[in-house]
Amino acid sequence: MADQDAHFRVMDEALKHPDGRAKGGEPCVICGKPVPASAHWVQRDRHVCSGRCNNLLRRRYGRGSASINAERVAAAGEATGPRPNPRTSGPRVFRTLPDARPPELPIEWEGYGPHPGDVVERYGILTQYLVQDMPDGYFTSRIVAAVAESGDMFVAGATDDGYYSSLVIGPHGPGGERLEGQLFSHTFGINGVLCQWRRERITDLQPDGVDYFFWECYAAVPVDAPAYPEPMHSSRYRAEMDRRRRVSSNAAKHERRARSEATIERFDPVEVYERDAWTCGICGGKVDPQVLHPDAMSASLDHVVPLSKGGDHTRGNSVLAHLICNIRKAAS
Repeated sequence: MADQDAHFRVMDEALKHPDGRAKGGEPCVICGKPVPASAHWVQRDRHVCSGRCNNLLRRRYGRGSASINAERVAAAGEATGPRPNPRTSGPRVFRTLPDARPPELPIEWEGYGPHPGDVVERYGILTQYLVQDMPDGYFTSRIVAAVAESGDMFVAGATDDGYYSSLVIGPHGPGGERLEGQLFSHTFGINGVLCQWRRERITDLQPDGVDYFFWECYAAVPVDAPAYPEPMHSSRYRAEMDRRRRVSSNAAKHERRARSEATIERFDPVEVYERDAWTCGICGGKVDPQVLHPDAMSASLDHVVPLSKGGDHTRGNSVLAHLICNIRKAAS
């Protein structure tokens, strides 16, 4: 489905409080209680005091409540704008990659899903695709059909631009007859190989590295084909999610220790480690990136001016240090 993240980007923008991020003590827009300074940054952006109030605010947004300013929603949609389609190639064959090693996925994909003219090859079995407008009175205006070499089809709803919608209609026989209640249990033969339908849903990252999207398709595969890993994430998406977790964890950890007036930057500690060429800022020795916490020689972030003495959690006030060097400095 094209740009599935657009709804969430617009919602995030629309729910931001006009006064900016709460610093702590501001009244919650739901219950009126003070917003904790230690609350998650999303909650502080929205001026809500807890996860419960955040969920209530999101429900109000989903219901189109009058408490959510329609002008803010419209402005948010304008500000975020549509995301580009990550598909850059023309009609092509999406092949199986038998030599791929976990966590790499064993299949090719690109963009939101296959289009007419594309062929999806999975373990030697080919599937083609067609998009068709449906007559008035049918329960969806468009469908996309995955068509196997045997003539068997898997049918689902299609968006205006021809990608899969959330509507799953199911398998059909070569004569077009709908096979009720079978979905992925239906089997059929192709050149002497017993096959079934398999859904592919891969999370990938937009080229700008900001939003994620999904490749979705239904493809015919041999029933004994290796199972895909779960969840199906691209290496690019996994790397970015790992980076975002480091950023959030790093900022939250030091935010709790810093004085209320301290400046807190959100950044990936690896940025500082690479800037410092993996050299300890305390002892001057090399830090091995392969040595992981809690090993004494693992990488850690040292604040030149300690947070306890009014230092800021910023890139400029941070250096790489061996964990043991950092501990010894703190104890001295």
